[in-house]
Amino acid sequence: MSATSTGENTLFYRDLPAVSAFSDLMDLNSYKQVPEDWYVLVADIEGSTQAIENNRYQDVNTLGASCIIAVLNACERLEIPYIFGGDGASLCVPPEYLEVSLAALKGTAAISEQAYNLKLRTGFVPVAVLTGDHIPLLVNKLQISPGATQASFTGGGLQAAENWIKQCPERYNIPDYIIANADFSGLQCRWDRIPSPKEETVSVLIEARCDTLEEQTRTYRRLMDHITEIYGSRDEHHPLQAEKMEMTYSKEKLASEHRLFTQNKSPIYKFWYTLKMRIIAAVGSFMMNRCITISGYNWGQYKRDMVANSDHRKFDDMLRMVLAGTKDQRIKLEACLKDEYEKGSLYYGTNVSTAALLTCLIFQSGVDHFHFVDGADGGYALAARQLKSQKSDSTDSGESAKIRLNT
Repeated sequence: MSATSTGENTLFYRDLPAVSAFSDLMDLNSYKQVPEDWYVLVADIEGSTQAIENNRYQDVNTLGASCIIAVLNACERLEIPYIFGGDGASLCVPPEYLEVSLAALKGTAAISEQAYNLKLRTGFVPVAVLTGDHIPLLVNKLQISPGATQASFTGGGLQAAENWIKQCPERYNIPDYIIANADFSGLQCRWDRIPSPKEETVSVLIEARCDTLEEQTRTYRRLMDHITEIYGSRDEHHPLQAEKMEMTYSKEKLASEHRLFTQNKSPIYKFWYTLKMRIIAAVGSFMMNRCITISGYNWGQYKRDMVANSDHRKFDDMLRMVLAGTKDQRIKLEACLKDEYEKGSLYYGTNVSTAALLTCLIFQSGVDHFHFVDGADGGYALAARQLKSQKSDSTDSGESAKIRLNT
């Protein structure tokens, strides 16, 4: 299945101007409404917390990233907005790529059960249905490096789509006539756990509790100021440091990628794929360590490019951050967040580790690559458990909130 013609809004996201600073994501004027003829696709792993408690962090991250690479490949690498959530993903696609994207998600759900024994919940919601219910879906684009951008969302549309897919699966499920077809080419998980450049690596989720988007934006701007005051600039709190990044040869640590690409293959193929991963890791390590230049690219620069092309900070109706810092810094941050929570300003969750995990999308080696960052030992998924518990407590006490676009 292939989509070759383009509609009026197909290149909407490609043509969206990018902002240059993370703080610009706190400016509502820099966002644009996703076209009404587009669709929101959502995938998340059911029981991800239990899987993580069973030390399956890399499996969970791999499946979340697999949803994204499968849809990107189905869309013929069309530039579309997406968010990696650790145990799932959300994406927006134009109508002419809807069926191939749904086929990709369906194929990912199939491999999730067959290879990992994990259930992947998938579904889609028309943007027109969201706007018809007066729920905006606003998108922004951040230039994180000369060669990479990442999407940002606000307005409540992504969260609403996720909730509807969970609550009304019969309405928003992928139709039976869609034939599963997923291509995971480009996804790699060959890096060892990356030790924190500081004492620890903390995964942070923050969701503002506000009646309007304007109030929400002011809250996030204030929180970003607090975080910068505690942790310093991006370079000071980045969880990745080139000097601490090493490829892995461990069969156990390569197992997640191996399962994805060798399901239903012969024992000989599985052996060959393991050998292939280790050879590539060895060659890659040699080229990076010796600063080998091929086709004009110095591979000694690659780790630094990976750091630049990573998503350790993002925004999709909540702040998602993986930060490196000291225990004292984290205690200050948690005290600040607890105070704001008790004032009714936000919900939050944190999870502490000594390392970060990387899942990589490699479109062209050394040229076009992007890297998803999560904290090790549970990361975003375990931070989300704390946040959801806070929201549940508020629901039980009778609190409710509805976001409005205007005051």
